[in-house]
Amino acid sequence: MELRKGSRLWPLLFLLIFFGGCAPKHTFTGMVFDDLKPVGELVGTSHTGEPFSLADLRGKLVLVFFGYTFCPDVCPLTLSDVGEAMRMIAKDDPKSADSLAALFVTIDPERDTVERLAQYVPAFHPDIIGVVVEPSLLDEVKSNFGVYAAKSDVSQSSEAGYLMDHTAGIYVVDRQGNLLALFSHDTPADVLAGDLKVLLKR
Repeated sequence: MELRKGSRLWPLLFLLIFFGGCAPKHTFTGMVFDDLKPVGELVGTSHTGEPFSLADLRGKLVLVFFGYTFCPDVCPLTLSDVGEAMRMIAKDDPKSADSLAALFVTIDPERDTVERLAQYVPAFHPDIIGVVVEPSLLDEVKSNFGVYAAKSDVSQSSEAGYLMDHTAGIYVVDRQGNLLALFSHDTPADVLAGDLKVLLKR
């Protein structure tokens, strides 16, 4: 009789062991791509005045945000969230944080000089790299990432003269230089950090 009772427990024990060992699958807020494609070259000058190449960051996960310093709202808010997400990851998992980099690529090189980026970018996080791409190369870089940017004349209402209408997304480039993921510019810092922690462990 005891044997029969025990035999009935085996299927239940099997289910508990099998399903108990399966962690729930993470649901990403951003779009994570299965069909990985290289983003191509991204070269320019960093906000520190040194030559910059995205290829030098191979082996790291790289966040890339395209914007401009005269942006009144979206750009500073997004950079603030990116900076905060980086701080969260550094606090929770310093080793993973060493494998993460972030770029702010200006779409307005006419006004965004290296000196201006040097005053602007570090305010959000000391490790974010501001990048000025030569105007002759910028269109190709934008095309590789699928970024739209165009001037919008506001000279009648603002001393800025013009603003930039542009794609506002946070791109994630994987360790081999492929486009891995895309997040909305308004992704909260804690949500962005959570998704990045998972991607960093891949």
